[in-house]
Amino acid sequence: MDVLRSVKGFFINSFKYPKPYNWGYPVFFGSCGLALAYLVLRLLFATDIFPFSSTSLIGCAVVVLVIEMLAFVLPSVLIAEKGGLYITGRYTGIGVMILSFLSGAALYLIKASFHNLLVAGWLRIGGTIVFPMVFYHLDEINGQTLFLSLLIDTIIPAFGLSLFFLGAVWQGFSGNNKRWAYVIIPLLIALFSFDLLDIAGIIVIGWWLCILRNNTENIYCPILALISSRLTGILVEDMISEIDITSVRVFSDIPSTVYYSSVPALLVAIIMLAFFRKALAEFHYSYSNDVYGEADFPDEKDGGKAGKFYRGINLTLIMGIAVCIVIWALLFDGARI
Repeated sequence: MDVLRSVKGFFINSFKYPKPYNWGYPVFFGSCGLALAYLVLRLLFATDIFPFSSTSLIGCAVVVLVIEMLAFVLPSVLIAEKGGLYITGRYTGIGVMILSFLSGAALYLIKASFHNLLVAGWLRIGGTIVFPMVFYHLDEINGQTLFLSLLIDTIIPAFGLSLFFLGAVWQGFSGNNKRWAYVIIPLLIALFSFDLLDIAGIIVIGWWLCILRNNTENIYCPILALISSRLTGILVEDMISEIDITSVRVFSDIPSTVYYSSVPALLVAIIMLAFFRKALAEFHYSYSNDVYGEADFPDEKDGGKAGKFYRGINLTLIMGIAVCIVIWALLFDGARI
C-alpha cells in the first residue's frame, strides 16, 4: 500500500501545476492537445462528412484551426490562468515593433534558403520527399485565396506558436536561465513542426524569435516578424522561391539555379540579422534600465515565477516528447491527417 501511495503521489505531483513553474510542464499538455487534434482530424477526413481534403485550402484551414486551438492556445490560456503568468508580455513601443517587422525579411531568406538546400541535399543522398503534417496545394492564386492562405499558414500559426513557445514555455525559464531558452525553445518548435524538410530553417527562425522575445519583452514582435517573413516571400518570389515539394521527386528535378540564389540569400540574411540584433540589444538595455533600474520585481520580469533550469527536465517533458516522437513516426509511415 505504501508503494501504491508513493506511485500515486509521484504522478499527482508530476502533473499538477508546479510551484515553482518550469518550462517542461507545458510541453506535455501541448503534445496531448496535438495528439487529440491529430486523432479528431484523422477521423474527420476519413469520413464523407467533410467534403474537402486536408491538402485543400479549406481543409487545411480546418486542420490549422483545430491544431492551434487544442495544442497551443488552450494549454497556454489554462496554464496562464492557473499560475497567474503574464505570457503575452508588455507593450514596449512602436519603434521596436517596426524593427521586429523589418527583421522578418531576413527570416524568409533563411527559410527559403535552408528549405531549398535541404530538399536538394535530401534528394541527392537518395531520400524521398517527406510531406509535412500540415500543408496545402493551390493550382491558382487570386486575391481571395491569397488572403485565406495568409490567414491559415501565417497569422493564426504565428499567434499560436508565439503564445505557447514564447509565452507559456518561455515563462518557465528564470532570468538566470534564459540562455537555455535560446537552445530549448527552437528545438521544441522544430519538434512540434512535423516538417522534416524545413527543420533547419525552423530552428534558426526559432532562435531569432527567442531574441525578439527577450529584447522586446512581448510576443507581439515575434508575431509581426513571422507575418513580415510571409509578406517578403510574396514580394521576392520571382528572385528566390521555395522548391515546391509537390512537384519534385528526384534530385534531377531541381534546377541548378537553386544554389546560385539560396547561398547569397543566406549570407544577406545573416548580415541583416546581425544589424537587427545589435539594434534590439541596445533598445533592451536602455528600456530595462528605465523600467527596472536597480530594483528587482520578480513577478513582473520574464520568468519571475520560474524555478531552476533542471526542474524542466521531468516526467511531463519526457512524456510530451514521447507523444511527438510517435506522431513523427506515423508521419514517416505516411499516416498524415
